[in-house]
Amino acid sequence: MPLSFAKKEKEVIERLLALSKKTVEASVTLKEFFTCYFEERCDEAQGYFRSIKRIEHEADELRRGIISDIYKGLFLPDMREVIHSLTESVDKIVNKCESVSKIIDYQHPKVPDELKEKIIGQLECAVNAAESFVKAVEKLFDNLDEVQHYVVEVERFEHEEDVLEEELLRAIFGKDTPLAEKMQLKELVINIGDIVDRTEDASDILEVLLLKLAY
Repeated sequence: MPLSFAKKEKEVIERLLALSKKTVEASVTLKEFFTCYFEERCDEAQGYFRSIKRIEHEADELRRGIISDIYKGLFLPDMREVIHSLTESVDKIVNKCESVSKIIDYQHPKVPDELKEKIIGQLECAVNAAESFVKAVEKLFDNLDEVQHYVVEVERFEHEEDVLEEELLRAIFGKDTPLAEKMQLKELVINIGDIVDRTEDASDILEVLLLKLAY
């Protein structure tokens, strides 16, 4: 059963959902960016890189607007603080997507062919986790009973990414390549993993908000 909110509160909720959807937009675009980079389609890759920067800027504008509005007397004080934390946490997911894109654009790391499929797998986990997170946010203000299902999905995708990350790191340090190249690839793989970790962090905060709304 949908919860009841004042008109201004509903507007904030709509912007929070819009911000959450930026995590999907950013992660999908990042995956396409990597695909183009791996296939040496440089012009297309630059287009995706610019798109990620635009998405990050739009997310930042949404974040500022939400935080500004919630401290104008909207929502109960304890709920207001959790919404603030959730907003910041969601924005960090998009920020990390941009940070990862900069590693590729600035450093142009040489990624061995045998690692590319698993790196794309990491990014697929990021997309899937973001999509489940958005569904959880949608259900939070529509049907509380369904939120937990999507929170668990986020955790599952985070675990799947952890497995890929460990396999990649073992493969990287098992290669006969200079240490500097290994460290560069390690930075890339760990930062991609951080996208999914941040999505799980946001999902954890969402659970706190779920408890406040339920009781």
